[in-house]
Amino acid sequence: MPILNQPRRLLAALALNTLVAISAHGEETFAATISERQARDIAWSAGLVHVEEIIRAGDRWEVAGRTAEDDEMSLDIDIRNGRILD
Repeated sequence: MPILNQPRRLLAALALNTLVAISAHGEETFAATISERQARDIAWSAGLVHVEEIIRAGDRWEVAGRTAEDDEMSLDIDIRNGRILD
């Protein structure tokens, strides 16, 4: 292997290593979140039949709507794991 290619390979390896380190660190910062559609599905499974309002508020989805008996119902759903907080 020519000596001129060694620095390029070293730089490429260092760049790749840096990207992997940034990606690993970024997983904490950009944790997976549930979508609005998933939050609606969770609300429907909890008894809502009509979603009147859904808002992302920080680390949760705030869902308001009505049950089959036409009662008002509101839920807070954890945006990271879909757990109902109320």
